[in-house]
Amino acid sequence: MENFFAVVEEWIQLSIGTFYLIGEADIWWNTVKYKWQESKLTWKKFIEELRAQFYPVTLQRQKEKEFIELKMTGNMTIIQYASKFTELSRFALDFIASERMKMRRFEEGLVFYIRNQLAGQPIKTY
Repeated sequence: MENFFAVVEEWIQLSIGTFYLIGEADIWWNTVKYKWQESKLTWKKFIEELRAQFYPVTLQRQKEKEFIELKMTGNMTIIQYASKFTELSRFALDFIASERMKMRRFEEGLVFYIRNQLAGQPIKTY
């Protein structure tokens, strides 16, 4: 039964995800979706294919590096930092594989006085 729910969840993710494609992404999907009818397309594989098509490896590496080096600067608000963190995090999924890792990475980029105020707080999720 658990496997059934996993299959349904994959189908829902793919159905909703591909429904919202627009422009070039929609055209691309309509030309390649037929090759996936014979094999099982997972959400993860879909995302990999989509990124490979629209984000060259060099750009992916550049964005991953930006994420790794992301720090809150003196004139940046927490909202701006969180927005940039979220935007770049999709390129560095290995660095935020769990909620704990994601939160730790987020905290590391905060300015010292904010990070200091969070010290000792039991924050477990981003």
